[in-house]
Amino acid sequence: MTEKLYKDNLSYYQEFNDYLRQTLLEPNKLSKEKIQDLCSEYCYWTNKFSVKPVIKEWILADAVAYCDCRLQYLWEQLVDIINQYTENQNSIHSWYDLDWDINPVKDLKLMLPFDTEDFYRRTGCGSLNMRFYKLIYYFDFLGVPIKDRKLKRFWKFYKKTMNVYAMGLHHYSSGREEVHVVLKPDEIYIQDGVTHCIYNNVYYCDGVSVPQWLYKGNKDSLDAEKFCNMQNADFRSIFIKKAGIEKFLEMGKLIDSYENYPENEWWAKSEYKLIDMKRILIQKITRDFNTGKTYVANYDYAPFLFMKNQTTGEYHLEGVSPNCRDLYDAIKMRYKGLDLPSYEIQDIK
Repeated sequence: MTEKLYKDNLSYYQEFNDYLRQTLLEPNKLSKEKIQDLCSEYCYWTNKFSVKPVIKEWILADAVAYCDCRLQYLWEQLVDIINQYTENQNSIHSWYDLDWDINPVKDLKLMLPFDTEDFYRRTGCGSLNMRFYKLIYYFDFLGVPIKDRKLKRFWKFYKKTMNVYAMGLHHYSSGREEVHVVLKPDEIYIQDGVTHCIYNNVYYCDGVSVPQWLYKGNKDSLDAEKFCNMQNADFRSIFIKKAGIEKFLEMGKLIDSYENYPENEWWAKSEYKLIDMKRILIQKITRDFNTGKTYVANYDYAPFLFMKNQTTGEYHLEGVSPNCRDLYDAIKMRYKGLDLPSYEIQDIK
């Protein structure tokens, strides 16, 4: 957030930020009729009166592929009002420049089933429209007046589009144009640091399509033993995030610890440990079609380096080579062969 934008209005910052986050986490509340009406209004403001909108409720990166210059023209008139109000001291970027000063998607660590950055660049309007947020701040939170009747009506429409993630016109070489809409999910929330959302009865965790039991699971209900029978790498990653790394550490065998090296304060700060996690790793599952029996082949030794991220305070497990038998081997591998006994680990991220 730029200092100039808020230097005289700091009391509004938290309220404004909360509003944006709440808006992004609102599920879809528009009926098909409301979506049709919104698309018709979009056609009106882009001067496409002869175009019958074709609603595309897609979750694809190319769902918003064309921005009409009419929206840009009206948007720039709104910016001019703010320029006059602030005596040209605002920090609003041009229509074609990405504005990263306000990014509630990043702040919330939202991970959705599509490329949000593509929408930042291409969408004409909607709640993933990065150029939209500062206008909300000035007009709705600071009360900058819009006197022109047409611009007032346009601003009212523009705010309506916050009820969808993105809207835009797709132009075809044949001359046909369609209104594309990326709706909000039927359900969306953040739990255990994982984004949960449902689109068309498909369950997503951090943008990955997952089975319902994993979507609904939490730290209390997810049993680490069940993890052993999972082969899908994406499911495993989500499972660990939701179940919590502590459950998996209990199933590991401690091989080496920073506590064995009291002279190395950097290792102590990162809380380095080498843990054998072979109990929760499956090398291969095979099925004997003659007997119908399933055979599971496990690893003999699966060392992982456990550490604390000194920047974020989060804990991580990283797999290392089975050749690693102590912390010196594991950390030397991680830092690509540095002479660890005389090396201080700095700039940890």
